[in-house]
Amino acid sequence: MNPLKQLANQTAIYGLSSVIGRLLNYLLVPLYTRYFLPVEYGVVTEMYAYVAFLVVVLTYGMETAFFRFAKKENDINVVYSTTLISLLVTSLIFVGLIFSNSSSIADWMGYHNHKEYIEWFAIIIGLDAISAISFASLREQNKATRFAVIRLINIFVNIGLNIFFIVYKEYGIEYIFISNLISSIVTIVLLFPEMLKSIWIFDNRLWKKMM
Repeated sequence: MNPLKQLANQTAIYGLSSVIGRLLNYLLVPLYTRYFLPVEYGVVTEMYAYVAFLVVVLTYGMETAFFRFAKKENDINVVYSTTLISLLVTSLIFVGLIFSNSSSIADWMGYHNHKEYIEWFAIIIGLDAISAISFASLREQNKATRFAVIRLINIFVNIGLNIFFIVYKEYGIEYIFISNLISSIVTIVLLFPEMLKSIWIFDNRLWKKMM
């Protein structure tokens, strides 16, 4: 295929999955405001504001480093493996730290007796950080269709569970978080083939250069 045509096709696929995801997630807002009071929905807004920030911190630029060193190094498998192991370790440390201090964090944020919110979001952030590098690997391998399909499955699972829990079951605000947690787990499971094919080698020299 002509390189320009291939680039256009891939850009369209990546862009479409992103636009559809943003649109569908935006359509959840009227659902939330209909079923929950403003003070309840404020919890969701605050929690996701922290998530947006912490996911960036927890990936610490490794996606960009992966793309750069995938072109520079002879063995892209080592680059992927090193990056994946790095994100796995830091994500596990992050989740462990949050779990061990979840009660204190919940009290500080004003969510007394709801430390589970903090723990659920710690797992979500950790899973999203780990999945980020596998999504980057799919893009590097020009697997735009698989990238978009997994992204869209994540979105539809999340939206479907929101509708099921909130509209049909009439459960509380916490099920917005649970829906997100389940969709993040589904995404990781769908990305398992990429992770399992990793050679699981950590190149310390390469990691220092990437950092």
